[in-house]
Amino acid sequence: MAEPTDSATAWQKAALDATVAYAKASLTGAQQLLKLNIENARSALEQNAQTARDLLSIDDPQQLAAMRTKMAQASLLRNASYAQTIAEVVNQTQAQFAKLAENQFAQVDQELLRGAETAAKATPGSEIGVEAVKSSLAASSAMLENLNRAAKQFQELSEASIKAATANMVHSTGDNRGNRDNRTSV
Repeated sequence: MAEPTDSATAWQKAALDATVAYAKASLTGAQQLLKLNIENARSALEQNAQTARDLLSIDDPQQLAAMRTKMAQASLLRNASYAQTIAEVVNQTQAQFAKLAENQFAQVDQELLRGAETAAKATPGSEIGVEAVKSSLAASSAMLENLNRAAKQFQELSEASIKAATANMVHSTGDNRGNRDNRTSV
């Protein structure tokens, strides 16, 4: 009768280990986002101070208009880069969670399979039940694999969309600058 107690203890230990692993992954993601936000705030402060200095030195309205355009473009690029970095951190954290869940699912599968095989050895004629458990586990594994593939495809699509939007903003600001430069020089 010591076996059920050992099994319960093993499950509790596995649950505790999984909880700690999820907490560590969450804290790592939060730490990365906090670091990103602090760096972004520091950069914004430095940029705003430099912009204020530059604005104070302008005495020509055309220079002021050019400075406004330059500031808007720089702001767009910074915001696009910031959004892309946040998406990368979130995707990394999500990938860690998916891997942890996949490992937990595999452990549960192994435990269920061992339990079914133990029951089959102890109970004559229970092979059909064991095969049903094995079939159910195989179907669940296939479903999890399909879900993981779909999640990875969604993640790749999200990353590609963010990169395309960033590239589009960079391209657009470059085109706008060129158009404005052409208009002012004519």
